[in-house]
Amino acid sequence: MKATAQLEDLEFLSQILQQHLCQNISSGEIFAVKCAVKNDQLMILTQHPKSVTTDTQEVFGLLREVLESLSVYQTQKVQLYLRQTGEKLPYAKKDLIIHAQSPEKNQNSLAIAEDLDIPKSTQTSAMFDSSSSLLNITGDTVAEKFDPFTEIPNFRDSQASKFIFEFKNNLNLAIFLLMGLLAAGIFGGIGYLLMSPCVFTTCQELQTAKSLEGRLQELAGDINSEVYLQQLQKQLDQNVASLQKLPTWSLHQQEISQVKANLISESEQITQINQALAAATTAVKQSRSLTTNIEELKVRQQLWRKAIAPLETTRPDSKLYNFAQSKLSIYRSGLRAVNVQLLAQGKWQQKINDSQAVAKTAMQRESTAKTLPELQQAQATWQVVINALTGIPQTSPAYSEAQKLLAEYRPKLTAIRDRTVKLERSTKNFAQAVTAAKLAEQYQQQNQWQQAANNWQQALNAVRQVPVESPFYNQALPLAEAYSVALKEAETKSQTNIGINVDTTRTDLEKTCMGMIRVCNFTVDSRFINVRITPEYEQTLQSNVTDASQGEQNDLTDVTKHLETLQNALEVIGDNANLAVLVFDAQGQQIFTHIPRRS
Repeated sequence: MKATAQLEDLEFLSQILQQHLCQNISSGEIFAVKCAVKNDQLMILTQHPKSVTTDTQEVFGLLREVLESLSVYQTQKVQLYLRQTGEKLPYAKKDLIIHAQSPEKNQNSLAIAEDLDIPKSTQTSAMFDSSSSLLNITGDTVAEKFDPFTEIPNFRDSQASKFIFEFKNNLNLAIFLLMGLLAAGIFGGIGYLLMSPCVFTTCQELQTAKSLEGRLQELAGDINSEVYLQQLQKQLDQNVASLQKLPTWSLHQQEISQVKANLISESEQITQINQALAAATTAVKQSRSLTTNIEELKVRQQLWRKAIAPLETTRPDSKLYNFAQSKLSIYRSGLRAVNVQLLAQGKWQQKINDSQAVAKTAMQRESTAKTLPELQQAQATWQVVINALTGIPQTSPAYSEAQKLLAEYRPKLTAIRDRTVKLERSTKNFAQAVTAAKLAEQYQQQNQWQQAANNWQQALNAVRQVPVESPFYNQALPLAEAYSVALKEAETKSQTNIGINVDTTRTDLEKTCMGMIRVCNFTVDSRFINVRITPEYEQTLQSNVTDASQGEQNDLTDVTKHLETLQNALEVIGDNANLAVLVFDAQGQQIFTHIPRRS
């Protein structure tokens, strides 16, 4: 019965170790484990197919974890072997010393002997055999094979047997917990399972976390500073950390997971809100100083957006939702204020950009302008640019740039304005010269050489005022020479005709002014015919008008006819001489003017 119990203990230990490998190694289901005791020392052989590549240290480490959790009262030496299926000899070995755990502390210390690559020696090969039994231990001092399942002498008295016996005392509890451990997917030490908090009993950590979760709504309503919010987050994180330390095989695991998830979610919400508060604090500090700089305003805009974005993601079911909404309305107001400033300042910057674009058009038009209309169009375009830049106020961030552009563009406007004025004058002068020359030609055709000479002089003066840079200059040069020749010819002929015309005019005037009573006296010059009524003729006319008032109607008719005849005669003389006629009474008052019709 003793040997049978001992073998049952070893077999159960083998099952525990094999189960632990299966749960923690992806290919663990192909491992086989056997345990035996020889010379008062526990030996464990782990075997796997040749086709499977294993991490030796990982396998030995997992086996060590289980052994550490079982060694409660005493220190135990253990030998671990790793062998491929079908091979007699193991290819890896590790010697362990499992130290006993104290009842007060659930911790293990482990002294690990140096890992050994087992050489193929005669002594080692004699200990292992790949026959039907997974582990058969033999020795040079033993005459027949050692079978750990049938012959275990003095097992109760050996140190190894005490280790197995202690483990067996906990078998019932281990069996009870095994199903829960397998469902959770984690295999821990048997000793740790017994001592872990919140497995069966009331869980203080869970109760504390649930209490905090229940008071979150109240605590969130009391938030009045960023420091308070950080303190609340610290409490949440501490409770989460406490829940994370609890074993996953606890009977309260579902409730623990739910509470932990809720607290983590609220902590994440606080992290987002803290980010929003930090960005808003910076934005408020920067907004205390007035600025019109667009780049600074854009920085403030980004800060408000950083403050708003985390708050907008706060879930409605969060305990901090109301707090986030109260901050969100404030931050949106800050963003709107900055947007208004940016819009106002952006308007002036846009005017700068538009002005520069129009300036490029003005430069292009100016460079290709040849006619007066083209120059006038280029000048008008430059004027639009100057007017736009001049309208940018000093309070705008674009003011300094506008002033720089004005300093560059105003000289261009002045230059093209001067160029336009010169072209306008040259165009006008050229047009006046051509017009005067045409009139001179007409007067020549009428043999009015004095008027022709006057117009040739006007044409010559105008054409000489056409500047070198004018597009008409090349045309003006030959015209000036032609007009000069025509002027000389007209002047010569005019001088010749003056004497003839004056004599004829004088003769005609004398005939008109003669009579029983002399009607008038006259003078003739190059411009006017001055006629003055004699006092005798004037007195005669006055007498006739007096008689007419006394009933002599015929006398009045004679006066009227005589005056009309005199006027007509003077007009004809003026037209023939092409001179203006000025008629004065005896007292020297001008009473009649006639401009020659040919003028």
